[in-house]
Amino acid sequence: MIPSWLPVVVLVLPLLAAVLVGLLPRRSPGLAHGLAAALLGAGLCLALWQATAVLGHGQAFVGPHATWLDLGAFTLGVGVYVDAMAAIMAGIVYLLAVLVLLFNRWYMHDDAQAARFPWQFCGFVFAMLGVVLSDNLFLSFCCWELVGLGSYLLIGFWFAKPAASEDPEYQANKGQGARGVLESSLSPSHAQLKAFVTNRIGDAGFLFGIGVFLVLAIGLGRGTDALGWANLRQVVQDPALASVSCFGLSGHALLVLAALGVFAGAVGKSAQFPLHVWLPDAMQGPTTASSIIHAATMVAAGVFLVARCYPMFPPEALAVVGWTGGITCFFAATIACVQWDLKAVLAYSTVSQLGLMFVGLGAGEAAGGRVAGLAHLFTHAMFKCLLFLCAGAVIHACAGHQDLERMGGLRRRMPVVAWTSLMAVLAIAGAPLFSGFFSKDAVLAAGLGAATAEGGLAWGPFVLACAGSLLTSAYMLRWWFSLFGGDERDASVTHHAHDPSGLAKWVLLLLAPFTLALPWTAGGWLEHALAAPGAAHHEGAHGANDSHTLDAHTLGMILALLLLAVGAAFAVAVFGRGRRELAAGLARRFAGLHRCCAELWGIDRLWHRWFVRGLGQRGSATAARIDLGSTQRLAALEAGKPGPDDFESLDGIVDGVARVCGSLGRGGAWFHGGRLGTYLAVAIGIGAFGLWWGLQR
Repeated sequence: MIPSWLPVVVLVLPLLAAVLVGLLPRRSPGLAHGLAAALLGAGLCLALWQATAVLGHGQAFVGPHATWLDLGAFTLGVGVYVDAMAAIMAGIVYLLAVLVLLFNRWYMHDDAQAARFPWQFCGFVFAMLGVVLSDNLFLSFCCWELVGLGSYLLIGFWFAKPAASEDPEYQANKGQGARGVLESSLSPSHAQLKAFVTNRIGDAGFLFGIGVFLVLAIGLGRGTDALGWANLRQVVQDPALASVSCFGLSGHALLVLAALGVFAGAVGKSAQFPLHVWLPDAMQGPTTASSIIHAATMVAAGVFLVARCYPMFPPEALAVVGWTGGITCFFAATIACVQWDLKAVLAYSTVSQLGLMFVGLGAGEAAGGRVAGLAHLFTHAMFKCLLFLCAGAVIHACAGHQDLERMGGLRRRMPVVAWTSLMAVLAIAGAPLFSGFFSKDAVLAAGLGAATAEGGLAWGPFVLACAGSLLTSAYMLRWWFSLFGGDERDASVTHHAHDPSGLAKWVLLLLAPFTLALPWTAGGWLEHALAAPGAAHHEGAHGANDSHTLDAHTLGMILALLLLAVGAAFAVAVFGRGRRELAAGLARRFAGLHRCCAELWGIDRLWHRWFVRGLGQRGSATAARIDLGSTQRLAALEAGKPGPDDFESLDGIVDGVARVCGSLGRGGAWFHGGRLGTYLAVAIGIGAFGLWWGLQR
């Protein structure tokens, strides 16, 4: 097996890189990028060694573990755990991190803040590796929150940039008829806050789920390393589970509640409906940051967490996972079809593809859902990172323009970007021989298998996933044709376009082969590595069901090809031959549907009205009114005068009580002037009066 120090070094090396790079002078962006890339490159070599050892032995590695908190009834600790999916994910995270850093050196070569990017980036990578390699749910949650902090820093990298409504560059470059985006609140500083707050909503559910799992573990007397993966698997399999009760629920119902709580955290991090609203706004950060966020770090964390906690998810919770994924997959795909911003198309495609992964996970282990969901997570990481880097190259070459309608013909000026991005587009569309066909076929087959086995509502996620896959091939080919196909539509935008120079070009060429199916399917290594320990026995036990599984995969493959053909034919007919007036005619013919999709189905405006303006602005105004009083009172206080309504607010009550106490003090001071003779005279007078009163009685 692997040495015990290896997973620990793989985990902490990005943190070391972040510290060392952060100590470098801000005037040395080249040195900062070089040192960070070198350290992460060393980590990549160690991660590949780790993956080779774990996959070769076919066994998980339980690394060093230390107790962090011992409360008697239960203990919590920190440690590392490396199984096949963790080893593969760690390798992908490292590989993409190194390539993105190399690309970013070219992308930010003239940015004054470029030296700040590497250390923030390395800290973000460390947080994601913590989620991947942790050996318990407690440490996963800690690193989960660090992932949120890292995304906060990267999304708001250009925090001084004004809102879109006040940004002349944005106003000059935005597409005609652009709608849906709230420009007054679209800025890096607002986007980072939106991402952070939205994720806190999901994380509240995550923390609640952890609490329920802790209750179950303590109730069953399994408090030692209560939230460890091995311990939690034993908890859910314990026959005495029904004896544990809390919140008026017991046993299986508590397990469902705990699983849904954990999934709530995944809904936030992986931008699933209705908490998807933060991810498109995160495009305000550097495109290189978007490439890693959308590929292998933040949004991938939710899918990975559900896969890690898979044994703790009962069928009822998996049904919720599948339906949430299906709704998100179709909903986000409809929005991506009409976006004018080239990065917005990719952002909503990420939301949709994450939903597809959850459809696979929701299908269940028996249908191959876990393997399918993870396979699509891995393949998506590679081609989505490539797509975002190609998008960054286009934006860089076109002087910041992002309007699809003003581009076109870039394949002649940017051949490397054009053909590498086409490979990524074919992969995400699910074309044969490309990685997306392998993983998307597996997801659809898993969804079909679960639907035919369970029937009824189980068909819902599968149908929605099919609809989303159909739209994916259409909008992604529209994206490519709009950028690279046909003739130049606005020479003022594209006349200076050229391929990236130096290492940046080689980064695109190195990523391109991973969009093919061969690296993932050769020898069936990925499916074999991700198979559950009892998978071989499970397949043999089915016997007669093997033909049923084969039928599901065959039908899934045929269906995936049909969906690709229909979507691609539409994209070629409407966008591939330069007949863009046909697209405009369709938009007019289906104006209502087009408007709803362009307006993001009103979800963003609803969130803004209910939470930003309602709960946020009006709620804070109400709280301020209760606490501080009316505006007239505040104006009077600012002028140094007493407020007119002291007892109509908490602050006024406090001030009023203080004023009464002050009056009482001043009244008492009239009697207490500090003269000893007066005090003696008053005391004698009171004593004489008391004596007289006593004699009278």
